[in-house]
Amino acid sequence: RKAWEDGGSTQKWIVKPPASARGMGIQVIHKWSQMPKKRPLLVQKYLQKPYLIGGNKFDLRIYVYVPSYDPLRIYMFSDGLVRFASCKYSSSTKTLGNKFMHLTNYSVNKKNSEYQTNSDNKACQGHKWALKALWLYLGSKGINTTLIWGKIKDIVIKTIIASEPYVNNLLKMHVKTTYSCHELFGFDIMLDENLKPWILEVNISPSLHSNSELDISIKGQMIRDLLNLAGFQIPQREKEISSCSSAS
Repeated sequence: RKAWEDGGSTQKWIVKPPASARGMGIQVIHKWSQMPKKRPLLVQKYLQKPYLIGGNKFDLRIYVYVPSYDPLRIYMFSDGLVRFASCKYSSSTKTLGNKFMHLTNYSVNKKNSEYQTNSDNKACQGHKWALKALWLYLGSKGINTTLIWGKIKDIVIKTIIASEPYVNNLLKMHVKTTYSCHELFGFDIMLDENLKPWILEVNISPSLHSNSELDISIKGQMIRDLLNLAGFQIPQREKEISSCSSAS
């Protein structure tokens, strides 16, 4: 309640149930009377001035793999997904009920009749892009994307380090070998109007479901890299075909 009062009357808040996914149960509110009662909730300050492209807000899905906590090793996949809201952004409180405007979750926006798909990982079109396509788009406008990526790496690393003592204590209590504990995280990050990255949430075991060529391209390579880092070597497609031909 104190944080709410300190935020002032113009501050908006994101309210969501804990341990949820796919945008279910999320609300954007601006009055204390709108706060749901008698159930567990996660409440966050709403980023009111996001960076917009074509008038739409967006977030970044960054894939982070931690194969070991002792020693701590963190790998960030160099590509990722950019997910757009499917309605142009407005800061008016009258629009807060429009989830297609204020939420960037694919599971929410795909239900909008105006949602546009994109199957090309190099194209800056539709409501889902590859992260590398975003860097090219911003770079064409003279923006230093290397600096933005460096800031993203910084907040990702600090977030993982912040949880390290807690996880390590659990490892010592319940796990015989430290190398049997690893996790793939999906960091959801938004850029504000000054291109400063903010963490929206960190997902464990992020969805690997792929329903487009873009998803397959990004997630497929990410999974290949993850398995290689974990010690499982994935043969190249040419080797697979050659092996099958030899066996026959």
